[in-house]
Amino acid sequence: MSIQQTARHDGDRLGELSAEFTGWRIGRGGSGCWWAVRGNDLVRTPDVEELRVRLREIASSVPPAADA
Repeated sequence: MSIQQTARHDGDRLGELSAEFTGWRIGRGGSGCWWAVRGNDLVRTPDVEELRVRLREIASSVPPAADA
């Protein structure tokens, strides 16, 4: 895969993750690791699908906000 194809593919993944996990800042570092940060929560992994799974786990463990 060429550098341009890799960048396009990573850009597509970033868009998908950003749409799925609002409130998180998501990226890919120079080391090749994918990361997501929200407040004091940080998730870092070399595999984008593992990142998605871990963010889903975090999302499912957060209790729903109480109506005020």
